[in-house]
Amino acid sequence: MKKLLNLFFVLIFTVAITSQLSAADKTPSDILTTAWNIDGKINFIATETTGMYVRDKFNVTISRVFSLSENKFRREYIFPPFLVGDLLIDDGTRSYYYQSQKKVLTISPSIFGPSQRESHNKLLKLILRNYNLVSSSDKYLGRDVSRISVYPADGRFPLLILWIDNQTNVILKREKYLPNGKIYEYSFYTDIDFNAMPSERLFVWIKPKEEFRVIEHKEKFIPLEEAGKYGPEIPYSFQKKGYECIGIKEVPGGIACQFSDGIKNFMVFNLESLPPIPPSSKKITTDGIRYSYWQIDSINGFAWNYKKESFLVIGMVERDIIEELIKSIR
Repeated sequence: MKKLLNLFFVLIFTVAITSQLSAADKTPSDILTTAWNIDGKINFIATETTGMYVRDKFNVTISRVFSLSENKFRREYIFPPFLVGDLLIDDGTRSYYYQSQKKVLTISPSIFGPSQRESHNKLLKLILRNYNLVSSSDKYLGRDVSRISVYPADGRFPLLILWIDNQTNVILKREKYLPNGKIYEYSFYTDIDFNAMPSERLFVWIKPKEEFRVIEHKEKFIPLEEAGKYGPEIPYSFQKKGYECIGIKEVPGGIACQFSDGIKNFMVFNLESLPPIPPSSKKITTDGIRYSYWQIDSINGFAWNYKKESFLVIGMVERDIIEELIKSIR
């Protein structure tokens, strides 16, 4: 009996040590890659708080989150008051977002669809190519986690910090920063239950009894090699700056190309005509082309016309990138 007890304690000790070593032996890239691809593959029920810095303050939302390991997801908003009753359901094929107070249902392709997954994976490759990753051990919600800090090659401050659960590889907390070290976006779980098994019924859209308006987004993604058919030649890569186009889609009146270096993103719209430009925008001339420039919080905006084409750029993008874009289009 004594020998059996000794063997039992040896096994427990071995398992504990092995789990600690397995987490410690992984490189930051390994940890991030596993966590990046875990969405839609883990069962849990949680409460999540998110915040985004907009116009000198953080806009905070709180929601109940349900995840099923079949590419199914549900979010029920419980704060702020004007979002209470709003519901997001993704059944792996389509995403349904119902705004209960506005009586509007928006239907979009699933976030787990092939095009969305492809763009998601491209972001990971760009992060691994353009940024330096630093890993350290930490605790969050009483669980062992790996804290992954993502630094630009020439920066003092991380632009992204992730707290990744060592057991499930789920990202429990994330923070995004500007190059000056100021946080502008965050999300974290205040509680999470990995032993819960959400019911399949939670991921089925049920039509409400009241009348509502339906908006359906049928996004048409365009292969990069076919993009030239839809407008003037846009450079789809800024290799020197680390940016690449990770997706092109049709939008009303033109096309939109999303550029990213893995963390910083911006959209280039090639349109038939420009939308209204903020009155506070500045007028700048480069290479003989006059463009408008404005900034709202951390987001920059640029707009210009060239011949019969109109271009609009929105996102975390530097002016030298835009001027390079203007020259390349000419």
